[in-house]
Amino acid sequence: MNGIIISIGDELVFGQTVNTNATWLSRELAALGITVSEHITLADDVEAIKVYLQQVGQARDVILATGGLGPTKDDLTRIALAQVLGSALRLHEPTLRQIKQFFEERGREMPDTNRIQAMIPTGCEVLENKLGTACGMQVQIGRAAAFFLPGVPQEMRDIFAGSVKNKLQQMIAFKGTNGVIMTRTLHTVGVGESDIAERLGRMMDRDRNPLINSTAAQGIVSLRINARAKNEVEALCLIEPAEREIWRRLGSSVYGVDDETLAQVVGQLLREQHKTLAVAESCTGGLLGKELTDIAGSSDYFKCGWVVYSNQAKIDMLGVDAETITQYGAVSEQVARHLAERARHLGQADYGIGITGIAGPTGASEDKPVGLVYIAVAEGDNSSVKRHVFPGDREMVRLRTVNMALNMLRKKILPGN
Repeated sequence: MNGIIISIGDELVFGQTVNTNATWLSRELAALGITVSEHITLADDVEAIKVYLQQVGQARDVILATGGLGPTKDDLTRIALAQVLGSALRLHEPTLRQIKQFFEERGREMPDTNRIQAMIPTGCEVLENKLGTACGMQVQIGRAAAFFLPGVPQEMRDIFAGSVKNKLQQMIAFKGTNGVIMTRTLHTVGVGESDIAERLGRMMDRDRNPLINSTAAQGIVSLRINARAKNEVEALCLIEPAEREIWRRLGSSVYGVDDETLAQVVGQLLREQHKTLAVAESCTGGLLGKELTDIAGSSDYFKCGWVVYSNQAKIDMLGVDAETITQYGAVSEQVARHLAERARHLGQADYGIGITGIAGPTGASEDKPVGLVYIAVAEGDNSSVKRHVFPGDREMVRLRTVNMALNMLRKKILPGN
């Protein structure tokens, strides 16, 4: 079976909202063995929605559409669907009662504008929304089983889990097209996408099962091992040998699996070794500390951090030598080393990280361009410093700096290093 995911909303087309729904739904359909061939984003436009639904209804087995089911004038999905079906919008009394009850439970009277959310195209089955006022709908469009869900992620996921998933499973059983698509993701850092492709060689050929894809962002390359099989056991039997071979070929460049973040992995290593960390940041402005403390329980290993943006702050708060700054500049190997060593000492930690750089867009000079960053890691009487020149805008430079700082520490504390 094949499917398409349609995301509806001006806020998506204009880039004002990140579309997390399509990503989540793709994973859910893959787990059911349904191949997603396209992600389409449409504006709140009746004619555009209508035309596209008519087209894909003849070419797909499943349509999953999200968005455009709210109470305002720009929520036009139900109107477009009614035109596709050639039917009228009719008041669905059970849904209206549920919407009124939703407001009553919160001590409010239902605004008249919410009444439109109980207007359902004739021929549609209503899918109850237990978390909000926008019900879902199911209907046949051409050869496709079409499901329309609210755009609010939590509501969409609840309706999918409570209604849609079971209906899709029944369709699969009826058609006799069982199977699953399972994915294992390996995250790497410190090695380029092209280098990975060379090391993996024919493992990344497009005619293989499992199929291995790569994506790169902020110095991290993620490898997705996608296996298609009759069931989860057979899919895992395909994934696990490929995973082992990737680990063998890439070694310590692989830092995590699936939802593991670099900060989580570093934190776990620190916890296992009963080690602690303090940081001193300049150009990252506290972003490294945030990444580390986003993790519950990080107080087990994260002692403290300083954001020393100005030269005077570096001198007053951490005791960086003023002459060193004058001689070498604030963005230098020497200052990065001082920051790491002083953070470790003052924080009474096992490790210290020091970061100084030029995130841009201003502050560059002829010999110190935007993106120049020095990262230092101190341990005991030893410290190491790396120089980087990162591409991209201010946000990209800061994010890549944090990832490279975490990776420097990870490599230092990995068992055997």
